[in-house]
Amino acid sequence: FHRSIPGYAPTPLLDAPAAARAIGAARVVVKRETERFGLPAFKILGASWATARALQRLLRDRGLPAPDLDEGFPALVEAVAPLRPLTLCCATDGNHGRAVAHMAKLFGFSSRIYVPEDMAPARIAAIEGEGAEVIPLPGTYDDAIARAAEDAASDCLVVSDTSWPGYTDIPGWVIEGYGTM
Repeated sequence: FHRSIPGYAPTPLLDAPAAARAIGAARVVVKRETERFGLPAFKILGASWATARALQRLLRDRGLPAPDLDEGFPALVEAVAPLRPLTLCCATDGNHGRAVAHMAKLFGFSSRIYVPEDMAPARIAAIEGEGAEVIPLPGTYDDAIARAAEDAASDCLVVSDTSWPGYTDIPGWVIEGYGTM
């Protein structure tokens, strides 16, 4: 599935000879995850997979045909057209929210991302750069999660990487998505 998303490229393995010498190993390689789909983190792997699985379930729940994810990203983009307008929502203190906003843009959805009000302005700007509405909230990251959870509705899909009672599938799918690494 990840290979079918526009901009996919395998991340490089880099030799780390100093680390190898330091631990007495013949060779150490480091996987560089600083560039995934134009984003500076691996988080897009989890956000994209969880979004895809959640959209697949939403299509089925509404009695609409849902492609198998083996058919790839383009088939899912086509299948979700009847769901528009739809907003993807989450809370973040950085890269997960940016990844969710990126996925919303690729699917033609809007996105709303809640953040703690003390989050670095550069992180907020990066999320906004993906087309998201960023809403700073007083309090902690946990407060932002609680607010995002309140947005769940027929026109708003919450794609959180954090679980709470009754909300465990999507965070589990986020973790599954990291398996591409």
